[in-house]
Amino acid sequence: MRILHVWDQAGVAFILAKYQNLQGQNSKAIMVKEYDKFGIGRFYNKYIINVTLKEFLQRSLEEAQSAEIVHVHSRSDMVIRLRNEFGNSKKIILQYHGTDIRGIKKQKLPHRSKASDLAVRGIFTYRRVRDTLLFKKRIHSRAQRMTDAVIVSTPDLLPLVSNAVYLPNPIDTDHFSADNIFSEAERARALTMDTEAIDIGLTLDYCKQHNVNQEIDVYNRIKDPIMYRDMPAFLKKYGLYIDVRYVDGKILENLSKTALEALACGLDVLDYKLNRRHGLPEEYAPKNVTSRLEAIYSTTKHY
Repeated sequence: MRILHVWDQAGVAFILAKYQNLQGQNSKAIMVKEYDKFGIGRFYNKYIINVTLKEFLQRSLEEAQSAEIVHVHSRSDMVIRLRNEFGNSKKIILQYHGTDIRGIKKQKLPHRSKASDLAVRGIFTYRRVRDTLLFKKRIHSRAQRMTDAVIVSTPDLLPLVSNAVYLPNPIDTDHFSADNIFSEAERARALTMDTEAIDIGLTLDYCKQHNVNQEIDVYNRIKDPIMYRDMPAFLKKYGLYIDVRYVDGKILENLSKTALEALACGLDVLDYKLNRRHGLPEEYAPKNVTSRLEAIYSTTKHY
């Protein structure tokens, strides 16, 4: 069976393609090489069709011709293009990963930071922003109706999409493993990540209010990207990862992909309730995730 993953978020499509191949499938992911800020595509180059942004649409349609299953990540617009091109001849799956769908129902601007929202408001009038948002909602609704299945990567997204199925994020345990090379004394500090989607001030206030007394290093991975190949070694310098994240003033209840990677590397993780977790749960093991995905592919009702 040939599987084509269209687009990628945080390496999920790449990891799925890798482990689907290891399980005997013919799987590739098509992605725009200019968008490889963290070097994830370069790391999984064996499983990727690299294209330019200008080439992306046409190459996606060409590669999809020989695929039995087309698994689209985040790009709901591509679902519509693919269905219009191929009709009912292929199974098309749509997967949401978080910021691609979160906030849409509340009519918020679909951007990842207040700064980017302000930039958009500075370019467009309110009416144009509102109309653009309504258009995006219509695309999501139409795409969901045209898919054979809709998958979400975290349970908190289930209420945002009708009839969605939850599939855990796979963590590449070949890459992220608990072979620590630093002593306990060296790993005494805690780590949390600052990204454009997160209100880090609320995170630190929350920790302070709940008496998290450990020194916390805040790393801005947008300003100073860590290459994916180097991420395990970076995480292993710490003993604790704090996974408290606020988006639009609301605390997120799911474990982030970075927190899962930290667990795979042997760190403890404080979740949103400040419960200490240790060890990567089996549901995130890549072979388990791809087995669950194969069941979704085979049992889903054809469009």
